Amino acid sequence: MAEGYSSSATQTEILAQFQDITGYDDIEKCRIVLEQHNWDIETAVQDTLNEAEGSQPVFHPLENTFEASDEDDVDNMANGIAAIQNQISTTTTATTTTAATGTTTTTVAQRQNQGWLVWFLSLPLLPFRFGTSIFRDLFGFIVRLVWPRAFEAETTPLEDVLKFKTEFEAEYGTVHPTFYQGSYSQALNDAKRELRFLLVYLHSSEHQDTDKFCRSTMTNDGFREYVNGNMLFWGANVRSQEGNRVSRALRETTYPFLALICLRDNRMNVVGRMEGLMNVDGYVSLLARLIEDNEPALVAARVDRQERSHAQQLRDEQDEAYYESVRADQEKERKKREEEDKKKQEEENKRKKEEARQNRAESIARERVDRKLKVPEEPESSHPDAIRVLMKLSNGKRLERRFLKSHPLQALYDFVFCDEESPAEFVLVSNFPRKVYALDSSSENQTLEDAGIETNATLFVQNVEDESDSD
Repeated sequence: MAEGYSSSATQTEILAQFQDITGYDDIEKCRIVLEQHNWDIETAVQDTLNEAEGSQPVFHPLENTFEASDEDDVDNMANGIAAIQNQISTTTTATTTTAATGTTTTTVAQRQNQGWLVWFLSLPLLPFRFGTSIFRDLFGFIVRLVWPRAFEAETTPLEDVLKFKTEFEAEYGTVHPTFYQGSYSQALNDAKRELRFLLVYLHSSEHQDTDKFCRSTMTNDGFREYVNGNMLFWGANVRSQEGNRVSRALRETTYPFLALICLRDNRMNVVGRMEGLMNVDGYVSLLARLIEDNEPALVAARVDRQERSHAQQLRDEQDEAYYESVRADQEKERKKREEEDKKKQEEENKRKKEEARQNRAESIARERVDRKLKVPEEPESSHPDAIRVLMKLSNGKRLERRFLKSHPLQALYDFVFCDEESPAEFVLVSNFPRKVYALDSSSENQTLEDAGIETNATLFVQNVEDESDSD
């Protein structure tokens, strides 16, 4: 027992001496370094200084290492280290037998004594290294104080919220109030739009009461059901960028921290702050009292919003009725214009037809005058080639005249055309036998005799004007 106590005291002295030389404040880190070097302060200091300068270590620990799990193992390890130190401080002889020759070779390995020399030479640099370490730590503290997130990667608010939810469930399980998966501003907007309470939770993993709060309150079924049934729930870690922004806005003083927010005076206000650790019943009763005190404001806001919505709906219906009336009037006006345009178009078409008909009548009258001059004189009845031709119009009128068999067929058409009751377009036909005496380019110079009219004949005037495009 005395031997174990002596070894522990020796280790404490070595640890204190190592801290004084290297300037390290972390005792656990110094202990790990010394254990890696088998509590040899010379090689531990030398390797620490070499590592700071970027050089290679001079000590290589044994491959067969072990870990201590309790105080007895630590004492045993100290005894083993002391034995190793005694072996290193003396001359060690290793005997190797060569199987091939049967001879024995003895190698004497003596511990190098360069560590103390290098250690003393590095002593003048210790104040400079100590000052550099102090300046580095002070500069980092100032930067973190002025700009806490200076060396953190930029993340979106949604990424911070989802990361906190994942870390929380990995640590405390999935039984918790339903986290709002969105940014703080989105949660505020939804709570304002839905006229609901918003409960904000800021999580600090460094605070001593956080773990107990999460395990006793956040994972409590009663607390979870009450929060889910009465409000939206949003949470974030204050170490994240989004959580840090909300922390600066809410200005909490301790943890765990909960803030109840609702709509008052047409803007979102913090109506209750819960800081510090309480039991589940305390949180639920405080939340119930805050909701009871502020529910009338939300009810009034809901009534006001409903009235405004009803008034807006009434205005929309009135506007829709007005627009419908305007559209009906416009439709009537459009149809009226279409009817007027159609009537005007019909009148215009009628006028054009009448004008075209009148022009045609005038043209036919002029043509009758011109063609009347072309009709040959009627021959005497005693003329041996004279024949009598009777022509009946469709209205029953008869036209009769003598022609010579040598007169052209055109003269017969001109005679009929000159009558005012004659149609403008016609053909001459005979009934028995039925024959059409058409006047075309092939019969332009054809005589009556050539056409087959050699004796007195009766012809009918067949109107073809109706079958043509007279318009």
